[in-house]
Amino acid sequence: MKTKLFFALMLFALPFISNAQQINDEIKLIQSAFGMEKRALVEQYMALPAESGFWTVYEAYEVERRGLMKNRILIINEYLEKLPNLSETDADQIALKAMKNSASLTALGAKHYKKIKKEIGAINAAKFVQLESYIQNTILLAITESIPFIGEI
Repeated sequence: MKTKLFFALMLFALPFISNAQQINDEIKLIQSAFGMEKRALVEQYMALPAESGFWTVYEAYEVERRGLMKNRILIINEYLEKLPNLSETDADQIALKAMKNSASLTALGAKHYKKIKKEIGAINAAKFVQLESYIQNTILLAITESIPFIGEI
């Protein structure tokens, strides 16, 4: 679990990168490294055989989740860039993007939960949901604690 926290801390540094290509490269690098660490954590916690159908569903889930998390980081970056001179329009657009991103992550989990449950049963699927929720909430907390609230700067 401590390795994941390290990567969470790396993630919150990303919003301070201003070059779009540079941020995309950084996101890919961190997601790749974190993806390997996360997979090892999931393998250890879930204790499923390598030939389990879970892993195919997990990989498909991870591809979609990484895309949504990249989008979340880009939203945070936009927020930080606009924060010093945040307009009503900017605040509204960023808030709506953030809520849509959160809803998409929730919908993604629900979509893949059904597939995972079919492969490994409800108890193991719930076990995965619990682990995934813990990881995502820990990362989100680390990011949230690192960025200023509106009006703080």
